[in-house]
Amino acid sequence: MRLINRHGRKRRLATILTTSIFLSIGVLIFVVILQNYQVNRDVVEQEVARTKQQTSSLVQEIFNLRVKSLEITQDSYSRNPTLIAGTRSKNSQILDSFFNSIDQLSPDIAPDFRYISSDNEIIWDDANLQFYGISSEQINSLSKGMVTGLGWHISQSPSALGMRYLSMRRTAIVDSNSGEVVGYLYIGFVLNNNFALVNAFSKSGNADEILLAVGSEIIASSSKRQQEKYSEWLEQSSKSLSDGRYMVSRTDLTINNVPTFVSVYTVQSNEHVQAFVRSHYVWILVTTLFVVCITIYTRVWLGKRVSNELKSLMRYTETTIQEQKASKFVGSSIKEFDQIAGSFERSFKRLHEQEKQFTELFNFSLSPITLWNIDGKLDRVNPAAERSFRRGAVQDQLIRNLRPHIKMCAQGATLTGINTTIDHKTFRWNLSPISSDNRITHIMAQGQDITTFIEAERQSEAAREQAEESARARADFLARMSHELRTPLNGILGVSQLLKGKMKDKQDLEHMEILCNSGEHLLAVLNDILDFSKIEQGKFHIEKNAFRLIELTSTVDKIFKPLCDSKGVEFIVESDIDNQLWVYSDQVRLNQIIFNLVSNAVKFTHQGSVKIRLNVECQNNDCLFSIDVQDSGIGIEKARLTDIFEPFVQAEATTTREYGGSGLGLAIVHSLVTIMDGKITLDSQLGQGTQFSVEIPLQIGQEQLSRHAGLEADPATLFSEVIHVLLVEDNHTNAFIAKAFCEKYGMRVSWVVDGLKAIEVLKADNSISLVLMDNQLPNLGGIEATDIIRHDLGLSVPIYACTADGMQETENEFLRAGANYVIVKPIKEVALNKAFIHFKRHHYSLVE
Repeated sequence: MRLINRHGRKRRLATILTTSIFLSIGVLIFVVILQNYQVNRDVVEQEVARTKQQTSSLVQEIFNLRVKSLEITQDSYSRNPTLIAGTRSKNSQILDSFFNSIDQLSPDIAPDFRYISSDNEIIWDDANLQFYGISSEQINSLSKGMVTGLGWHISQSPSALGMRYLSMRRTAIVDSNSGEVVGYLYIGFVLNNNFALVNAFSKSGNADEILLAVGSEIIASSSKRQQEKYSEWLEQSSKSLSDGRYMVSRTDLTINNVPTFVSVYTVQSNEHVQAFVRSHYVWILVTTLFVVCITIYTRVWLGKRVSNELKSLMRYTETTIQEQKASKFVGSSIKEFDQIAGSFERSFKRLHEQEKQFTELFNFSLSPITLWNIDGKLDRVNPAAERSFRRGAVQDQLIRNLRPHIKMCAQGATLTGINTTIDHKTFRWNLSPISSDNRITHIMAQGQDITTFIEAERQSEAAREQAEESARARADFLARMSHELRTPLNGILGVSQLLKGKMKDKQDLEHMEILCNSGEHLLAVLNDILDFSKIEQGKFHIEKNAFRLIELTSTVDKIFKPLCDSKGVEFIVESDIDNQLWVYSDQVRLNQIIFNLVSNAVKFTHQGSVKIRLNVECQNNDCLFSIDVQDSGIGIEKARLTDIFEPFVQAEATTTREYGGSGLGLAIVHSLVTIMDGKITLDSQLGQGTQFSVEIPLQIGQEQLSRHAGLEADPATLFSEVIHVLLVEDNHTNAFIAKAFCEKYGMRVSWVVDGLKAIEVLKADNSISLVLMDNQLPNLGGIEATDIIRHDLGLSVPIYACTADGMQETENEFLRAGANYVIVKPIKEVALNKAFIHFKRHHYSLVE
């Protein structure tokens, strides 16, 4: 069985397998052999280096031993009486007899030459220097150079036989009785052709050949070869760790650790290393031949075994494809081929089932399916498409509408969501190419009649637009209602605050406090409606400030205790809050959560008690504020507990008729708690009461240092001079209240009723330092007037807007028009105090 290469070359699978396997094995073996060779070579080189080092040490030790023996012998007989007597008398016969007797006793350690000097002249020598061709004048010259020390002196001296290299030592001949130096004994040895030294190296150094050299000149050798040819070879061989025929070691001789100019070369046979290398090469060759033989045998075996199994497998696949029927494979003796054949068998079965399913889907699908060629010609349709496009004119529309998309799909694109209108119906098509042998042959288009869906989308869009319009209308209505309600409420709260500041009697102050609280209650109801509208539109914001947490307790006690007392219901407030604990959060929203929960409890409780527990647990810079409101009221059915936080929902339909209310309080509480990252739980039993539990995380804040009767700054001392304020307000009550508040700060107020008159005043009077601008004004509104003042007149006078609708859009429009600050009505003295502090910090210095 052959595999066809795409470039035309055919290779057998067995060849590929064996080539791959044995190429990998061959590379592995080559790497192993190479590594082994490298390791062995390193070992050989290390051994050669160690041997050379040992040889050099041994040569040096032999040389040291010979020199030391000469020193000891020389020093031992330098004090001999016979030598002293012969030196004193300068008797050559005595001296000759003395040294002959010594040489006969120790002939191996006799020096090459001796001579004795006394009174700066040589009185005796053994005549060996003449044998080496050195004259008496040269002896005198050498002696003069040795004036101090007992060490060896290395020197060279020309002679009749050429340059001689000498090693000499001098010792004093001393009379031991008188201590007199009677002369000097000189000994030495000649390195040239010093066969005694060479033989000593040869015997003890385990070397085949010994050579002494000075530089590139060989001065002694253990062989009779032409040594001048050896000098360059010796120098190169001694520096390398070769595995050649010879191993050369060089030793630079020293005497008493003083370098000399003499080098000793030892030449040793390297046959054992060469034998090892040859053996290594032989094993490499044997291993290579073994791998080649195994490769050839395996190639033949695999070629026969694998090819037969592959032929059986290919016959099975070709038969299955031709018959288009998934038959069972007879099996293979090779496990992997058997698994491959099993996979083929399962794949053919799945393919046959998929083709069958596709045929059934194509024929029985309720959606129209069409099959096109790449030229845009319709080849085949299913029954559903035939029913939809059986008429010729309708089929022409189908071809005309889809042909451009078919041609695009023929380039390889897959198209989805293509809408076409055919015979007054809308169809949505998905088109995908069908490939065979990496070539697109057909395009399948599946359609769906979405006429009803399109109509539903149109109706849904219309309903959405209608809902948005309704929401806009509701928002506009809430803005107008907020303005109409806040305007009289502004008068109530404003006058109440002005009167409260002038009252001295305690009872009158309490009555006025109740009036203010009632106005605040009415304002809270209005805020509930506006807050829920903001929450629905996702425009609700949390404004955090630092405040004393204990203020929440006093506020709820003042408002609800009189209501409970009038109903005969016990009102209990428990708190473990520290009086000096300041937190950083939205005080208004926390008050709103407590107010709505307590108001709900008081409303539905006719006897018993309403109990409020306010607790706080602080750790590091974070606190967990807990609110528990428990009543003994009418309670809630368990079936209604899951819906109680929905807007406009109360416990029963009769509840609304009996107790009233909008049903927004608990919905707002749930939304506020969620926005502030808290959680709320509810536990209630019908006829026994209800308990709400709220947990809200807070941050510890810093204490406000400046407080004056609830205000951040004292009105009497805030400004150092009279500020001229232009008040733009169409409502007389609101104008009266705002003017009264401004006069407490020593301000001079000019009042106009609309935007046009405000523009005229600003054109004529440049002493105005601040403008308080209402929103809804006759003739010209506050936003339009602000825009004209900023952009048409180009005035930079600070404009503080006053709006009663409380909507974020109105505030943003004022700021875009050029306002510097926005105050929400009804105007409270605390809010106005903050506004004037803002004016002083950001604009007062410009006025001055």
